[in-house]
Amino acid sequence: MATLYVASTETFVGKSAVCIGLLRRMQRDGFNVGYMKPVSVSVTHTADGVLDEDAAFIRETLSLAAPLAQIAPVLLTPGAIESIMRGQPQNFAKALREAYLAVSRDKDAVVLEGTNTWAEGALVDLSADQVTDLLQAPGILVSRYASTLAVDTILSVQRYVGDRLIGVLLNQIEDPQRDFVQSRVVPFLESRGIPVFGLIPRDNTLAGISVEELIEQLGGQLIGKREWCSKTVDSLMIGAMGAEASLSFFRRRPNKAVITGGDRSDLQLAALETSTNALVLTGNIRPAYQVLDRAEERQVPIIIVPDDTLVTVDRAESLFGRVRFHQTAKLDRFIELMDAHFDFARLYQALGMNIR
Repeated sequence: MATLYVASTETFVGKSAVCIGLLRRMQRDGFNVGYMKPVSVSVTHTADGVLDEDAAFIRETLSLAAPLAQIAPVLLTPGAIESIMRGQPQNFAKALREAYLAVSRDKDAVVLEGTNTWAEGALVDLSADQVTDLLQAPGILVSRYASTLAVDTILSVQRYVGDRLIGVLLNQIEDPQRDFVQSRVVPFLESRGIPVFGLIPRDNTLAGISVEELIEQLGGQLIGKREWCSKTVDSLMIGAMGAEASLSFFRRRPNKAVITGGDRSDLQLAALETSTNALVLTGNIRPAYQVLDRAEERQVPIIIVPDDTLVTVDRAESLFGRVRFHQTAKLDRFIELMDAHFDFARLYQALGMNIR
């Protein structure tokens, strides 16, 4: 049986999506697969207890039989951390090992999703290197490529874990950088003994956020039908100019969210004449009836928030770059990119997996 640990050194590099892409392809190639998130540092409280949302989503998406308690066996809740700090140790390594044995039973391959950084989990002796040592799992590093500084990080990880790093995937590569990455970065990494399994380009479909995510982030009051909130926002625009310049300004970007003062009906109406997927009105001011009528005609949701425009923009911008894949369209698109730009045959060879 093959085991693969999918690691990263920073947040929001697409690690969960890579896990789904790997598992989906392995399933299509005839392998019986399992999935685990050995250590969860971000947990969600529900009526039934606590869980890791990404692990639960992947379990459901791939129709995995293992219970969630085995898929995500170590949940580092604030309570668990406080107990450790009080000198009440828990045998998390034992729990992880037992869960792994259960999940991996009768499987051809198990994909392990790592923590956000190499250090997370060290408090319970389950950092990335400790987990890979415990489970004897080779690892692939998912790295966002923004500049050659990504190479420094990759080399540092190799120096730290040695042969346990079997390769890397460079993700979110901007189009102008692609030739340089292909002609310079890849040969350099390969010469240093680091196979490059894939080069995934940045894709605008993946960079956007849903209106639902925007509402969740900003809070406030929604005006409009909930089904309108499935739209994707590709960018933000701030409405703070004079009315005469607003229409040409708003036409510059499609599928946007416009953030403006609740008292600026002129800008709100101008935005609704262009490709706008959400209006965010600040100052806790309800829009004029003309705006409400036009928004309903265009099926554009309006979000009324109490904060001022600068605070609202800052909170909204923090969502961009956090690529989440709990949307079918995004997930399907990323799987397409994996199929087109990832060398599965080379990975299978490295893991000793043979397609039946």
